[in-house]
Amino acid sequence: MAKSSSFKPELQQQSSINEELDKIENFFQQLQRPKNLNEIRDRTEKFCQQHSERKIILITSGGTTVPMEHNTVRFIDNFSAGTRGSASVE
Repeated sequence: MAKSSSFKPELQQQSSINEELDKIENFFQQLQRPKNLNEIRDRTEKFCQQHSERKIILITSGGTTVPMEHNTVRFIDNFSAGTRGSASVE
């Protein structure tokens, strides 16, 4: 009995993590995909194939705008020129 009660906090924590992951997944499922998503995927895949003999890391940088609803009236914006990301790569 003592063993099962000692695992309850871990189970509760895992349950809480799973709930948060579900919320995140649901949020992204509701967003519209970028119109050029297939192009982005194709270019990324081509780049990775061209450099398949090397170790590569894909780093994205720059501004981000995330809508808070389907009919975007409100959004979260992170303006960035991407200089920190490019400097980190170098």
